[in-house]
Amino acid sequence: MKRYCPYCMEPLSEETPCPRCGKDPDTYQPASHHFPPGTRLHDRYILGRVLGEGGFGITYLGLDTELERRVAVKEYFPTAFVKREASLTLDVTCYTDAGQVCYEKGRSQFLKEARTMAKLEDIPEIVRVLDFFQANNTAYIVMEFLEGETLKDRTARLGRIPSGELLELLRPVMGAMQAMHQAGIIHRDISPDNLMCIPDGRVKLMDFGCAKEIEGGRTMTVTLKQGFAPLEQYTGYGQGPWSDLYSLCATIYYCLTGRVPPAALERDKDQDREPDPLLFPNQLGANLTARQEWALIKGMALRVQDRWQTIGELYGALYGINLDGTAWEEPSGQEERSQGKTEYVKSEESHFSGDAQIEDRAPLTPEKKRISKRVLGVIAACCALAVITAAALGEGLLSVPESGPDPDGGSVTLSGGERDDTSDSLAEEELLSQDEAQSAGSLLSGFSEDAQEQEGEGEEPKEGDPSAHEGDTGSADTTPTTKPTQQQNQPTQQTAPPAQTEPEKTTTPTKAELESQAKTAAAEGRYSNAADLYRQMKELGYISGSKLAICLTEVAGDAESEWYDTAYGDNGSPLIKTAYDLYVEAADMGNKEAMAAVAYCYDYGHYVNQDSGKACQWWTKLANTGDGPACYFVAQYYADGNGVPQNTQTAIEWLNKCLEYGAGYVESDAQALLLELQGG
Repeated sequence: MKRYCPYCMEPLSEETPCPRCGKDPDTYQPASHHFPPGTRLHDRYILGRVLGEGGFGITYLGLDTELERRVAVKEYFPTAFVKREASLTLDVTCYTDAGQVCYEKGRSQFLKEARTMAKLEDIPEIVRVLDFFQANNTAYIVMEFLEGETLKDRTARLGRIPSGELLELLRPVMGAMQAMHQAGIIHRDISPDNLMCIPDGRVKLMDFGCAKEIEGGRTMTVTLKQGFAPLEQYTGYGQGPWSDLYSLCATIYYCLTGRVPPAALERDKDQDREPDPLLFPNQLGANLTARQEWALIKGMALRVQDRWQTIGELYGALYGINLDGTAWEEPSGQEERSQGKTEYVKSEESHFSGDAQIEDRAPLTPEKKRISKRVLGVIAACCALAVITAAALGEGLLSVPESGPDPDGGSVTLSGGERDDTSDSLAEEELLSQDEAQSAGSLLSGFSEDAQEQEGEGEEPKEGDPSAHEGDTGSADTTPTTKPTQQQNQPTQQTAPPAQTEPEKTTTPTKAELESQAKTAAAEGRYSNAADLYRQMKELGYISGSKLAICLTEVAGDAESEWYDTAYGDNGSPLIKTAYDLYVEAADMGNKEAMAAVAYCYDYGHYVNQDSGKACQWWTKLANTGDGPACYFVAQYYADGNGVPQNTQTAIEWLNKCLEYGAGYVESDAQALLLELQGG
């Protein structure tokens, strides 16, 4: 059998070192789970050295013996689920039976994405897929082999890349990424070491082995590169084109500054107490224009809704021209978030200065937020119905800020008591800017005092009225019937004997105090305590039932993230039990994200035993709220007979609902499955 150099795949004679690369082939020692040099796959490809390895696969240098050209061979090898001892067998085996289910789903998706990527072969900026097949209980993708240096190597060798040069290099890549996303592929591993500068001056995007498992909203196998992975990638939920966009902007940031950006989890702190550690690139020596710097920072926003949603939007902001060549226009601020657009209010040029601090959690705006119509309605109603308002205050039905704005948020929430809706949207809370909140709070307080004075004027305290005894105590639980200045001059009339023992008065904690304690508890890993504090806020009327469900879901997500970092795969960990219990509680309260999380717990056997039937039940519950992707997952269960009796007609009905509601990131998969089930 002909022998090849593992370093360059040149045929070897007896002489060493290799006449082509000058290396001694005998010095190459593969790891125990790597294929030994000379391994033949598919009766066509001979493998050499390992080019790279990540959480999802291993890439080998190979030789296509039929076409006599070098190739790169990517093996699906998710280290969280499989193992191999190459000296004994070339097959991979799963660690556990529960992991087998997830592994097989991932392998199917790996091959499915290979088929889709093969259709992108006409895009020169994306590495070409030449072949794909299954063998050794896993799957393989054969790609063109690229010679050159990565952007990571180039930056390390030459230092910071000038902005003009870098943006011209990446201009074609952005167009390629837009086409890739439109084809349903999410790369999930955009980074400086996956962008190859080839000798002809072009840049190619490579290494698609970590591409997103599109059929699920949350992936239980998560690939992370600290500094380049967006926040949603830590949980595997809510990923999309915007996730690749974050990673691309982080890559640009690195090449411009020579620094890896702070990790998303490091940036995701309490912004009121600790500022975002992300410095603007021009502060680190980059030479971007003001608009380009703003566009880049917006692309690295922590929250998905604050980010550009498509590569086309980022391209327009960076280059001042759209991908189709038309002139770019700044967003008007009227675009709806529900249409997949990032809200943005046109700013003055001063907001683009390098010294400005752009918040990740809110759009830039030079104007104060106007008071919403609903809040204005509340104030107007208070003017017209002052007496009724005072009565409501006396009964504790209407919550009014005690001292103007909420101290930890710079704004307050005016709430008319607990809402009975189950919406999980934070946007439904009505927020005012600080000065407006103070004005509105003072106005409401004034109405209350006037109404109380009118109601109590000329009246004697009634027998048994607590205010007759506690009017001067400042008790938080009682409302005086007259102004304090009048109370000081009035004699106290005692018509009933005082209680023999005065109960000890306790001070009710404020919303700000409880919220601060809850955030601290979650940050310190005391997730059950944090949940209890949020429940207390609900009991005191500070937050609605829907807001409590949102808070519990966020705490559950924090616990799950820590489980990923410290105890992934350990179902006995109290972290995953806490996360599961909180998800169930929030799901029972109608929170959609929590429903999806519980479904995934049953899908993948996290804390609970893997149970496709129960997973389908939870997906069905979410689907019945009008969630399109959940309808697709339910259809899959019925199409495969997984956990439920196989029923093609029921699957078709759910797929039609999916497309009716809006399939989102699973649209291409839903359409393909529908076509397949209908015999097309």
